[in-house]
Parts: sequence; structure tokens; C-alpha cells
Amino acid sequence: MKRLPLLSLLIVFACGKNQAPAPIPVATPVCNISSETGVNNTYKLEYLYSTSGLPEAVNVSVKNAADGLLKPASTARYTYENSRLVKVVDGAVEEVLEYTPAGALTRLRVTKTVEPAYVNYSLSFETDANQRITKVTDSMGKQTTIKRDTKGNITQTLTTETQTGKELYRLELSNYDNRKSVYDSFKGWQFSVLGYYAEYIKFPLFTTGASGNAGKRIEYVAGKVYSETTYTYTYNESGFPLTEQAFTRFSDGSGVATNSRTFTYVDCK
Repeated sequence: MKRLPLLSLLIVFACGKNQAPAPIPVATPVCNISSETGVNNTYKLEYLYSTSGLPEAVNVSVKNAADGLLKPASTARYTYENSRLVKVVDGAVEEVLEYTPAGALTRLRVTKTVEPAYVNYSLSFETDANQRITKVTDSMGKQTTIKRDTKGNITQTLTTETQTGKELYRLELSNYDNRKSVYDSFKGWQFSVLGYYAEYIKFPLFTTGASGNAGKRIEYVAGKVYSETTYTYTYNESGFPLTEQAFTRFSDGSGVATNSRTFTYVDCK
């Protein structure tokens, strides 16, 4: 005699005659980024994770001009408290991050650097009800406001002089692909510390749990268009980008540029 599967039995006895069975939740795909490689192997980033899935370190290799091979260049290490990023050590640079008791990011300080002008350089953050950054103010007189669409994607960042309001930089992002972003791998991060701290205020781009990757980016300098970039992607089965192709046209007539990145992942679920 055939036996009904346990799930079928539960549905039969749990539902009334005219009551439809409750939908089965669909899990959101999750992947951890394993590596990022630049075009023609110009660089490679390799990520290491803790047992809890938090990024512990990234090993950076760059292409050696003499033999064309990737050579180890540096390692950045990350420290967490209560599953939140609180310290970055990258060679001679150290940064610390501070939070409210509820877990919203409030401040980042550069506590160690070889650049005298940036010793104790700091960023102060304002966030929304979802602890997403809405405004960043630095200790050198600049501030950036961030706009998002209803899905949480960053659509604009505007950097101005704090006292005068003069526009310095602006980014406009659009044509999101409704896929997963590599940033979804960075658990415990509310802000990207992957770049150069002097440009954190200029490019505070970091979005998780939104709807993917921008297909178009327009960059302004002092209120004038500087460049326009379009992006195309390929994806893995979980919807995370495997490749990113970028085509940039500069408004000053200096020409165009192309770039690409390749990503690999681990622990896709």
C-alpha cells in the first residue's frame, strides 16, 4: 500500500474543506564572495570567513609587471563585536567603527595611518529606521547625502562643502537588475571599508538586501558631468554576479574606457 508523504498528511489534516494550504516559504539565496579578479589579472582579492560567516580578512595580490604573475601585496583584517564590524587593520592603517546600543553605525575613525593629514580623520553617520546610511559628514568639512528608491537601492549620492553647500561630487545610479549584489556577502557591515579612507566621503556606496546591481552610473564633478558608465553582468544560479563589464565615456572628449571584474563564491545556499 502506498503511504502518503508526511508533508501531504500534514496538509490534509491541517486544512479545512475550503481552506487552501499555506504557501511554503522560499529561502533567499545566499552566497559568500570568495574572490574578485580585475581585468587581465591586474589584481585579485581573496576573502576569508569565520565559522559564523563573517568576513575575517581579504588577501590582496597585484600583477607583477616583470613576469605578469600575481604577487601578494597586503592583507586586511576585520574584527567584530556582536556580529558588527568594529575594527579594520590594513597594513599601516587602522580604522575603528562605533555604533548605537541598537546597532546603528554612528562613527568611523582612522586611528593609525602614515598620512599625517588623516590621523584621527573621522566620519559621522546618520541612518534611517532600517539602519541604512542617509548622511555622512567628515572632519574635513564635507558631507554626503544618500537617496534610495523604494527597494533600498542607492540612486544618488551628493557630496558638498558643509559650510557653503557647494557641490563637489555627485553620483547617479539607475537601471538596477533585480538580482543579488556582491555586497550581500559582507555580513556585519553597514559601510564599505574596501576602498581608500580619503574617498569614503566621496563614494559611500554600500547596499545589501536591496535589488541588485546598477546598470548605469553618471559621475559629476563640481556640478558638471564627468563620466557615464554602463554595466552588464552574468550571474550564477543563485543570482549573484559572476562577471561585470563596464564601459565608460568621458564628457571632456578624452575618449572611452572599458573594465571588467570576475567573481567567485563559496557556501551558496
